[in-house]
Amino acid sequence: MRRKLAILLGTVLLFSFLTGCGSVHQKKAADVWSFTDSCGREVELPSEIDRIVPSGPLAQMVLYTLCPDKLQSLATPLTRTQKKYINKKYWELPVTGQFYGGGSTVSYETIIATAPDVIIDIGETKDGIADDMDSIQKSTGIPTVFVQAELTTMADAYETLGKITGEEKQAGDCAAYIRETLAEAEKYSARVPRSQRKRVLFSQGEYGTEVLGAGSIHSEVLDLVGAINVAQLNHLSSNGNSEVSMEQILTWNPEVVILSPDSNYDEIFSDPLWASVQAVKTGAVYEVPGAPYNWMDRPPSVQRILAVKWLGNLLYPEAFPYDMIEETQEFYSLFYHDDLTQAEARALLAHSTEKLGENG
Repeated sequence: MRRKLAILLGTVLLFSFLTGCGSVHQKKAADVWSFTDSCGREVELPSEIDRIVPSGPLAQMVLYTLCPDKLQSLATPLTRTQKKYINKKYWELPVTGQFYGGGSTVSYETIIATAPDVIIDIGETKDGIADDMDSIQKSTGIPTVFVQAELTTMADAYETLGKITGEEKQAGDCAAYIRETLAEAEKYSARVPRSQRKRVLFSQGEYGTEVLGAGSIHSEVLDLVGAINVAQLNHLSSNGNSEVSMEQILTWNPEVVILSPDSNYDEIFSDPLWASVQAVKTGAVYEVPGAPYNWMDRPPSVQRILAVKWLGNLLYPEAFPYDMIEETQEFYSLFYHDDLTQAEARALLAHSTEKLGENG
């Protein structure tokens, strides 16, 4: 899928569009520097970058937290829920589409019309990524770079992006927050004896039977907080999830069930198929906070740093001594530029905290 990206637009159409686009911002040849991206490619970048196009939702998320005013487009339109947390002035940015995912939706014409200084791809390193970046750059005539940003390298990614964009202060603040959180997770999870580690099922879908297996990037937060992912699977889909039977879930019999947003949270306690699962019996079923993005994994971006604090505190409140209302407010202010009230933070966590006296 990734290697077919550049075929989407014919050369004749591209060059005719380029020559007819008089609004393209040109940088003087002297005002460039050589940047080596995360797949080893040397790319000449303008010394001042003011206009950026993201490659997809993950890049869109990270760049919004770092330099929202430099975003010239969105990879995907904002949903009504997302708009509650994203400043209104960004709602109507043109949509340039995403290069990857379940089918490319990229619009080269729209990208060129936005006249970006750079196209930035952010995320997990995959086979063929260097060729993909070269292909996109050749097809658009716009410098294109890849910055690796997995959970454990997210702080480094922010610092790299800070150098590219010139937003080094915000990048440094975000990187410091990320490093502190990951260091705390390592320290706090070590406090939990192996015999007391919770057996957790992380699932999604209408019936809660699409499980996020151990070893997937989508279930990485469980590992960081010292949980045991009961879904030890031999095969994972490209999305990290696999459909399993209720018989399998009953065999695993998890102590805690974590459900993705828009899953079966509202029905699970009245569903006779789930009634015998230990987590349902004790009320230890929780829904991942889902706004503006699913905290745990969709897409697997920087919001997972807040999920580390949330899930650690939920499973092991004595080991992870966080006030999640305050933590949510701090994260949203720093990363989403949104000053939540306590009531708004509490609403985000409504289905995501321990139920006192319920279902137990």
